Amino acid sequence: MVSPESVASPLNSQFTSPLLRTPLSGGVENVSGHYELPGPAVSVRNLMEQALFGDLCTKMSPMDHRRAGWPVASLVDFATDAEGTPIFSLSPMAMHTRNMNYDPRCSLVVEMPGWRGLASARATLFGTVKRVPEEQQDLARALFKAKHDEEHMSYGTSEFPLFMLTDIQDVYFVGGYGSINWLSAKEYLSARADPICDRALGDPLDTLNRLNEIYRSKVTSLFSDCVRGKIISVDARGMDMRVRTNEGHYVIQRVRFHEPAHSLEDAKREIDRILTGGFKSKVPSAR
Repeated sequence: MVSPESVASPLNSQFTSPLLRTPLSGGVENVSGHYELPGPAVSVRNLMEQALFGDLCTKMSPMDHRRAGWPVASLVDFATDAEGTPIFSLSPMAMHTRNMNYDPRCSLVVEMPGWRGLASARATLFGTVKRVPEEQQDLARALFKAKHDEEHMSYGTSEFPLFMLTDIQDVYFVGGYGSINWLSAKEYLSARADPICDRALGDPLDTLNRLNEIYRSKVTSLFSDCVRGKIISVDARGMDMRVRTNEGHYVIQRVRFHEPAHSLEDAKREIDRILTGGFKSKVPSAR
């Protein structure tokens, strides 16, 4: 078990118009290069730190004979250590825990918070769920509670035994329409998240909340047909907004920073710069 050193920020957006000053009704693009998003490995690490919940997929054990051998998904809360290993607090009586005792091979599906749909970024991690060794249970519990405070926990989940997704084999990342990547365990585990959301420096969800407190009523002015907007992610290169158009449609819009943002203050500086001086004009070539 590794204590938190780097954590991450949110993700991306693929449903966006070609020019940010134009109305939001543009087409679908592969924006990984065009809109200066983090690379796939960093994006997944960002996602794992931003998201509070995921779907843990297990194989039904013979004990639950109604559907023995069938796959089943359970909503679980999770945290990660500094290497990106997912940590779960699971009831011994839960169906997914009984399933893991029968077959520990599992997958964890995590979606970008704040947006759900086919244009949303999501990742699937394939590995083996094992109980955290007794001598590391306290450390794992501290990591879990650091992400899930008691106010947002239900049924005393933080007091259950701690498990972890180990022996990660592959990571399947969908950044949205037209952006699909398979990552090796080495690529995922060796990646580091953007420092703006490093949990050793601050809570990335608190960063988002503070940005929205300051700018949610202002960022709608960035787009000609936006009636409502919310910042749902921020990383070193920019931020993603969930936008409602005057026609009632919701889309994700990427806003690129002029300079890298490594802290909340950096992000505030860049958003102020965009609000007063306009969007970043240089668009890199797509690769």
